[in-house]
Amino acid sequence: MRIILFVLLIAAGSIAKAQPLLKAGDLFPDYVIRNIINAPVKQLDVISENKKVLILNFWGTWCAPCLPEMDSLAKLQAKNKGIQIIGISNEDTDRLKKYLKRKPSFLWLASDTGYHLYKTFAFNYVGQSAIINTQGRIVALVRTDSINQQLISKLLRNENIASSAETGNKRDLDEVDPFAVDSTVQFQVTWSGYKKGIGSMNKSYWKTPLDGRRKTFFNVCITNLFREAYNVSYKQVIYEMPEKAVCDFNDKNTLYCFDLIVKPSQKDSFFIIMRDLLSRLSPVKARLEKRKVPVYVLSREDSAADWKVSEAKETTYGFSGQGFKGTAIKLTPFVDYVSNELGLPVVDETGLTGQYDIVTENVLRTAEDVKAALKKIGLKVEKTEREMDVVVVYK
Repeated sequence: MRIILFVLLIAAGSIAKAQPLLKAGDLFPDYVIRNIINAPVKQLDVISENKKVLILNFWGTWCAPCLPEMDSLAKLQAKNKGIQIIGISNEDTDRLKKYLKRKPSFLWLASDTGYHLYKTFAFNYVGQSAIINTQGRIVALVRTDSINQQLISKLLRNENIASSAETGNKRDLDEVDPFAVDSTVQFQVTWSGYKKGIGSMNKSYWKTPLDGRRKTFFNVCITNLFREAYNVSYKQVIYEMPEKAVCDFNDKNTLYCFDLIVKPSQKDSFFIIMRDLLSRLSPVKARLEKRKVPVYVLSREDSAADWKVSEAKETTYGFSGQGFKGTAIKLTPFVDYVSNELGLPVVDETGLTGQYDIVTENVLRTAEDVKAALKKIGLKVEKTEREMDVVVVYK
């Protein structure tokens, strides 16, 4: 059977990639790092006051991989007196002080809520660092997980360090539509491999003429597409082949772009159409099965007060490693958030069927902190096993 696909081709170079403003070899500008909260100084003039090899690590308490990286950097700094590490976060000083109370650190922590330096280096994501020598010259821009004793020793011997950071400040889907689509399009499917210029992300088109008719995925694993199409959580995916052959964000060969627009009359069948297309386009396959799997059951604390239904007119929500904030929402997106943070599917047995205002905050991005945040709003989770839908990925 011949498969006909309508594909919008992206011309080479149509997505502009901003060039790094600062790069290895450049002299660091006359800039003062301010809002240092746990050091003998409140600010540091990098050119005139710094006497050590300086490592600026861009991180956040909301970034789970960043936390062990900070621990590793602290050990390296303690062992090598010729370096000074400053962790620069876009979080405010109050948030960083809460973090320090829970997790004291000899690394200096600085708040840059505008992410000025991050943007100046044009980093594509946190967990990357700028290394500056005692003469104020940028030695290298590197992934923080590449900083080890061997690299530090080379630095202190004034040997060359290769840059490994990803830079360019990838553009956001809210800033540019990479598929150049307008609301008059009736039906269109776009499928391609990895594209430069935009980070891994997806977008729905709420409150637009394409609401319910379009979804865009850019530089994501096929697993992400299957999850969306079958409406399952990360932990409801089972692999019958090596997982990294399907999903490895360090291997661009496993990343894809997918954009689907259906006709207005097909809105109710959007995910059925998506599943059908993926079965034909994807180099791997997926099937839906029922299996008994570990889960968390979300329920209300016995002493919890009644939940008040929201009086807000508009539904909004967002979440990060810091917590969840939602206005006039049903529990579904919050349950998805809890599942993502705890690493298992979550079964909702709260009995809450209305729309609510839900706000949680955790100081560290750990399961213990998430559970503590749930308790503060009268919820709890219990680990057990349940039969659930799972997506089985196979060749």
